[in-house]
Amino acid sequence: MSTTETEHGEREAQLVDLTAYQDPETLLRLGELSRAAAQQTENGVADVFTGTVRLDKVEEAPADAGTFEQLDEEELDEDERASLGLRPIIPPTFLDAGVWRQRRAVWLNSAAFHATRSPVYLWRFVKTSAIGARVGARDAWSYLFATEYGELADKVRRAKAGAEHIADLRADRRKEAKARRKEPVTVYALTGCTSYAAAVLALGETWGLILTAPALIPFFGLLYVLGHRELARRAPDGSFAFLDSTAGADHDGPVTDERITNALREIKLLTAEQEIKPVGLATRDELGNTTLEFKLPANVICKALKSKAEQFAGALGLSLERIDLTQGETPADVVLWVSATVPFSGEAPVSPLVDAERWSIWNGVPFASNRKGLRKTLQLLWSSMLFGGAQGYGKTSAMRVPAAAGALDPQCRMLLADFKGGADWEELENIAHRVIIGADPASVDEFIELVDELIEEMDTRFAKIRRMPKAERPDMRLTPAMAEAHGMPVLMFLIDEIQEAFGVVLARKDGLKEFAALVEKLARLIRRGRACGLIIVAAAQRPSAKSVPTDFRDVILKRYSVHTVDDTSSDMILGDGQAKRGHTAAGLGRIGVGILAEEAGSEKLQVDLITPQEFEVICARGRALRIEAGTLTGYAASGLLTVSGILAQMRAAFEAAGVEELGSTDIARLLHKQDPAADWGQRDGESDKQWSSRVGARLGREIEQALDGSGRSLDRVKVTTLAGTEGRGFRRTDLTLVLGA
Repeated sequence: MSTTETEHGEREAQLVDLTAYQDPETLLRLGELSRAAAQQTENGVADVFTGTVRLDKVEEAPADAGTFEQLDEEELDEDERASLGLRPIIPPTFLDAGVWRQRRAVWLNSAAFHATRSPVYLWRFVKTSAIGARVGARDAWSYLFATEYGELADKVRRAKAGAEHIADLRADRRKEAKARRKEPVTVYALTGCTSYAAAVLALGETWGLILTAPALIPFFGLLYVLGHRELARRAPDGSFAFLDSTAGADHDGPVTDERITNALREIKLLTAEQEIKPVGLATRDELGNTTLEFKLPANVICKALKSKAEQFAGALGLSLERIDLTQGETPADVVLWVSATVPFSGEAPVSPLVDAERWSIWNGVPFASNRKGLRKTLQLLWSSMLFGGAQGYGKTSAMRVPAAAGALDPQCRMLLADFKGGADWEELENIAHRVIIGADPASVDEFIELVDELIEEMDTRFAKIRRMPKAERPDMRLTPAMAEAHGMPVLMFLIDEIQEAFGVVLARKDGLKEFAALVEKLARLIRRGRACGLIIVAAAQRPSAKSVPTDFRDVILKRYSVHTVDDTSSDMILGDGQAKRGHTAAGLGRIGVGILAEEAGSEKLQVDLITPQEFEVICARGRALRIEAGTLTGYAASGLLTVSGILAQMRAAFEAAGVEELGSTDIARLLHKQDPAADWGQRDGESDKQWSSRVGARLGREIEQALDGSGRSLDRVKVTTLAGTEGRGFRRTDLTLVLGA
């Protein structure tokens, strides 16, 4: 290789074509290596001859093609930084918590199953090792003493080929056996065996059997390997296995692909040669429910499996309600959901309304959860609701949930008609705008008048909406902004045991005519009122065609039924034909569990739990919210006293002290701070006892005067004073109860 000098005096190398000095075979090998290397590059593509894309012409990019911008690491969000790191090369299943939960469940189940089978495995190991010892001894003897020559001699003897041939074979056997015993491998093996045996004996002699047993593990391991090989040879079909399969075990372990295949074979949907093909990996949610997707063989479809769903569940050792089968992307794709426990067997979840400070009915009603643990929220603003079913199965408790949502919304005006006449809705009376209790004729007449008032209110609201600009009423429905701006609060009308009111109307002289008119009015309210903010929530025991006519039931889009005695009763609540479609409340037999039928379909649900005590707290909270917002009206507001004079001063005293109890002298001191000229302070020369007696008597007189004619009283009780001593005084809760707020 020659060199030249640059202008700076440095030598510049010249390239020499070394390929001219290589033989053809070397050049061919180098060409193959270069093509292989090119195929690993970004531009290496499927040109099977060269492995490289050849660009004959490079076009220049247009001037406005844009530029690349280098982003600082701080400007990249978390997902972008992850994409630049290891996340793209890590399989998603390694990052899926649901997949890992399923893996752990399978591993733990397998460990527990094999642990219970350990005595069987121990006996199987001993038996296999014994076979290995016999086979090993046989093969070693056969090799060291060349027994195959003896077999040839027996064949020659039976063929009567002559004694000289037998003698030659025996001579060859002795020669071959002697040569084998002198082979280095044989010598090393025998030396190793004797050394190992001597070491084990010495260890046992020195340390006892405790350390001898671990030292024998390699020996028994070798025997087991020999025995396993022999048993595998005897069973070429692969039927021999040391560990038993967990899929065929009679236990409620995790559902796996193998277990599904065995179940499908058991119900004759698959043959012995067919098996399912898993799609992705099984996942398990936080509740322990498992979801698996698999593909059936070509001649089996999901519809066929659904028709045998009960048999399939039985083959898996599960009840039908613990599984759910849905079709995947193709008819052969199946998505199987398996519940960890029997659905709805546990306690009902506590309603989020119990701890909610307030709620907006526009956000829907958190109502229940389905068997998969998914939450169900009802939007009642555009569809009223009917509750039904047998007594004692949670119908009123379920109806209490939407009532609680309305109670916690200070902009929702509650209307109550309780024809049962019990104490189920006593707490709601403290916030309801209208209250009707009992099924006497006067109460029913009041109910009919209320229906007429609601129709008038509905017409008035629609007239207001029509007069609004179209920008404010895009779909002629009430919105939160419209409700606030135009004084049209949401109206929730709760009607319990509505069939009692219908029965009273039917018993009258012109009952049929009056009954038909009432039903028509209620149907109008339900059909049209939902667009202007009217929600009707009604309940009936067994709404037959006579007690609750179909003209009324058919316009209610959401229906919920607890346990019923038969499918006919269930269909009266949920709608005709629901039982035939597999949705029936007949025989549910579980308190708090029912069937919800709505526009999108029907499903079994467990209603959120709100106890009567919790409902009382919710209603008290709703009353306080309405007083604060100025929306406590009608019946509930009639119990409020005008807070003025001594009552207002006492409430201000409690608020200033920030305590729940105050003695009479404590209140006197606080009233003196409010108005020093009111003579609540201690006079000069007045003893503590005299002052306490004076202000106590004055408080009693002024409180009695303030409550005169209200039918209420506020008495002094034993309290803890601000000084920490016991004395006579008042509690904040008693004052609040007297004031009604």
